[in-house]
Amino acid sequence: MKRLIIVAFLALPILASAQSNFDKYENMNGVSSMVMTSKIFKLLSKIDFDSKDAETQQYIDLVENIENIKVFATEKEDIGKKMKADVEQYLKSATLDELMRVNSEGKNIRFYSKPGKNDDYVSELFMFLEGVEDDGPKTIVLRIKGNIDLKQVSKLADDLNIPGGKELKKVKKS
Repeated sequence: MKRLIIVAFLALPILASAQSNFDKYENMNGVSSMVMTSKIFKLLSKIDFDSKDAETQQYIDLVENIENIKVFATEKEDIGKKMKADVEQYLKSATLDELMRVNSEGKNIRFYSKPGKNDDYVSELFMFLEGVEDDGPKTIVLRIKGNIDLKQVSKLADDLNIPGGKELKKVKKS
C-alpha cells in the first residue's frame, strides 16, 4: 500500500504536466485557441433535432460522449517550436498509438489515439500539424477526449470548423 501511494505521488506531476503543457497556450499572445467542454456538447445534444433520422442520432450520440476539444494554433515560428517540444514530451509520457502520418503540401500531420471501448472508438484523439500554409509557418495541436466514434468525428470537426478537420477525414483506426 505504501508503495502504491509513493508511485501515485511520483506519477501525479507527470500527469499534471501533460495537461498543463498545452493549456498554457490558451491565453498566450500569438496563439489562437478554442476550448470546448462537455457542457457545450450536452447542450448541443438537447437541441430538438429530428431524432428519427439515423445520421442525426449518430451525431447526437457522438457529441454526448465528448469530454472536451482543445485546439491551439499559431503562425509564430518560435511558439510553434515550443509547441513541437511540448508535443514530443507529451507523446513520450502518454500511452498513445500512432494512427497515421501525412506529409503533403508543405505540412506534416501526425495522428495518435488512446484505445476506447472497442475498435471503432478511441478515448483520445490527438493531432499535431506543422508546416507552411499561405507562405508562413503554421502549427496546430488538436486534442479530443471522450468516447469518440472515429467514423463520426470528422463530421463534427467540419461542422465546428476546427483547424485540421479535413485531415481528420483521412483517419481510420488501424
